[in-house]
Amino acid sequence: MTTDESSSIENVWQEIEELVMGLAQISRTEISSQRFYSELVERAIQGLGARGALLWIPDSHRDFELIEQQGLNPETDPILGLSQEQVHRHRMLLNEALLENEPASIAAGTGLSAEHQGKNPLSENLILCPVRVMRDSVASIGILEIIHSAPRSYAAQEGYLRFISALCEISEDFCQHQQLLKLQELETLWEEFERFSEHVHLHLDTQQTAYIIANEGRLLINCDRVSVLQRSGSAYRLLAASGVESIERRSESVQRLETLVNRIQALNRPYWNWEADQNYPPQITEPLHAYLDLAASRSLMIFPLKHITQESTEPDKNTRLHDQSSPAEQTIGAIVVEQFHEASAGQTFLDRSLAVARHGGTALYNALQYESFPFFPVLKFWSHSPVRKRQLTWRKLATAGVVLAVIAALLILIPADFTIEGTGTLQPVDQQNIFATADGIVDQILVQQGDEVTQDQTLLTLRDSELELESSRVRGEIQTVQKRLAVIQAARLELNPTDADALQRANRLTAEQEELNERLKSLTEQRTLLKNQQDALLLKSPIAGEVLTWDLQEKLLARPVQRGQRLLTVAHLAGPWELKMQVPDSEVGHVLEAQRRSETPLNVSFLLLTDPDQTYTGTIQSIAATAEPDQEGTPAVQITVKLDREAIKGLRPGASVLPQIDCGQRSLGYVWLRRLWETVQREVFLF
Repeated sequence: MTTDESSSIENVWQEIEELVMGLAQISRTEISSQRFYSELVERAIQGLGARGALLWIPDSHRDFELIEQQGLNPETDPILGLSQEQVHRHRMLLNEALLENEPASIAAGTGLSAEHQGKNPLSENLILCPVRVMRDSVASIGILEIIHSAPRSYAAQEGYLRFISALCEISEDFCQHQQLLKLQELETLWEEFERFSEHVHLHLDTQQTAYIIANEGRLLINCDRVSVLQRSGSAYRLLAASGVESIERRSESVQRLETLVNRIQALNRPYWNWEADQNYPPQITEPLHAYLDLAASRSLMIFPLKHITQESTEPDKNTRLHDQSSPAEQTIGAIVVEQFHEASAGQTFLDRSLAVARHGGTALYNALQYESFPFFPVLKFWSHSPVRKRQLTWRKLATAGVVLAVIAALLILIPADFTIEGTGTLQPVDQQNIFATADGIVDQILVQQGDEVTQDQTLLTLRDSELELESSRVRGEIQTVQKRLAVIQAARLELNPTDADALQRANRLTAEQEELNERLKSLTEQRTLLKNQQDALLLKSPIAGEVLTWDLQEKLLARPVQRGQRLLTVAHLAGPWELKMQVPDSEVGHVLEAQRRSETPLNVSFLLLTDPDQTYTGTIQSIAATAEPDQEGTPAVQITVKLDREAIKGLRPGASVLPQIDCGQRSLGYVWLRRLWETVQREVFLF
């Protein structure tokens, strides 16, 4: 061997060593898996001068998935044009090399051995080496495939295998390093989560718990701000925000945030993430932009706070993130996670946010349940009172017993007015809704709000283009039939009655005339029916009164309507009025019992919200036999109250009132504590 050849070989081995050492150094840095395997494939090509390098991993269907490629891909290269059989033999070769779990060099057109079915479909040499691959935080065994020219000697072939094996060993070190980093991250996360869980369940005060969720949750999620909102009915109220000691209820940003969360939580999704390039429906877009104009957040996510009401099997993580809310969960609030700088919401960020939402929901629920206990403020004051810590003597206990007995006697013996409250509106007795009699388009509106109308006066007209077309067709056919009858009549007059041919033609004309008469009769009936349908498009007032519906031109003109759709309302305001009152189904039993005991209708007193200083009275006229859900979904019974119209000032249809039904007298204790007693009966004694 000459000196130049030795120097060349030494340079090659030095270059290969630099490639291997460089990859080893990269494997110990904070590099992503995709970037590392791209470097591995690129260095394999550089070291061997190969035409291509591919990294395969087996999938769940016992096939191979390509995760990294540089250079030639034998299965997709159009020049090679491998057949389906050749591609299948190539995949079998990959699977056999994976099972052998050893690096192998395979010549063109051969396999691992004569017993194996997989073949190299190329005219070049292949090197197949098992390699440990890290993907989605999970390590698996894949195959590194190198396509290169056949080596000149056995020693060169062994050198190629050692080089590729060294690269694969570095890949295994990279997987171990990534797993170690993952374990360190999980250990840190576990410590942070343990601290958060310990703090969030430490108190049973609602405000303090919300404060801990916001501030400790921000540290755990590693975001810029966390806000905690409590659900009250269908609305959400801000309790705490990280870095803020108290919430200013009149702040515009607080009101906009509450509106935004209220709109989004109505979608009933596991979580909601704002993305700048995504389109949202108007009911979300408007409050979202209104809040972002003040908050200037670059990233915003909303998670519901839920409490698990019954145990169930834990679903898969992906299912939990995409399915709707489970009926075994009760939504009690929401948290808003915000970032003020550009940051991608990765899986770790999402997992931490969901953990804060789960434990925060349970802690907040426990605090709310604790504070909902009857007489909680009194019990809380007593638990912190210095009197409780003093030593009580028998004399003090006896004195306290006598005081309690006197209070109980007063509560039992003193009578008090017993009233049942509800909600209601004032309405005229003579009031009619005008409904669309057919599908069509509003053509004319002849009245406005406040106009006085008479009975059978036309209020608006509808237009049905199909009905107009059908009417035109029937009219045209009637004219055609009439003209034909006139022609037949004239022809019959011109015929000679003594001619046999003329008599035969007259018989044909008579038959045709009878047929046309029947056709004319049918068309006339159709015209009458169409005329009736067109008359139905003129909507008339069934009563004399005043139009109550406002802005009719904007709402209805040139708008399509459907049969049965309510268009406007007419009421006789000068006639009698009544109060439509809604009483919860749980309270109506007291009203029915009082009505049975009374010989006269029960009195009802009410206040107008527009005039709360004046109290008006009426009497119950009727009580509905069934209960129906109100606007909030609570079963309620409608009670009609008869009014004295002359005694009420400023009557306005639909005016809201606060009515109370006089149900007689009961003991003072029952009037004050009946809700507590009914709750105990329902929750404890189950009746």
